[in-house]
Amino acid sequence: MILLSDANILIDLGYVNGLEILPKIAPTEVLDVVLQECEDERQPGLTAKIIAAGVQVIEAKASWFSAAAQYKSAELSVQDQLNIYYAKTMERVLLASDKPLRNRCQKENVEVHGSLWLVHEALRLHLLPASVLCQWLAFWPTVGSRLPAAEVRQLTKELGC
Repeated sequence: MILLSDANILIDLGYVNGLEILPKIAPTEVLDVVLQECEDERQPGLTAKIIAAGVQVIEAKASWFSAAAQYKSAELSVQDQLNIYYAKTMERVLLASDKPLRNRCQKENVEVHGSLWLVHEALRLHLLPASVLCQWLAFWPTVGSRLPAAEVRQLTKELGC
């Protein structure tokens, strides 16, 4: 399994200093055009931290843009379309949290997971203590991350938060 991350996952992990778990779960890639979305004044230097964590940057080829256009819709950005194309073509597991992208991945038979799956994997692989993962779950809503409430309740119960 090789993971391909969308920007929102990287941004969320950046907020909690959790980028280092990605390559420990599985080799992780990010498209260069997606990495550009991670630069934000709220998290200066995030792109350097992503690279330092061991996430491999993949240069999007010009031909991918026209091939990815088949996934064009009002709800999906060009970066989303490229993520779907690359994940499907290269058989990657996409990490994303925005619903339109996740829905389209399911329609296209692209395996997709979000932040809560990463918390599960970090726990399952003993990468971080449950107390740290509980802090992540408490912090993410404060920066605008939208997580499904029922799944968060179940996970916090499982973690003993």
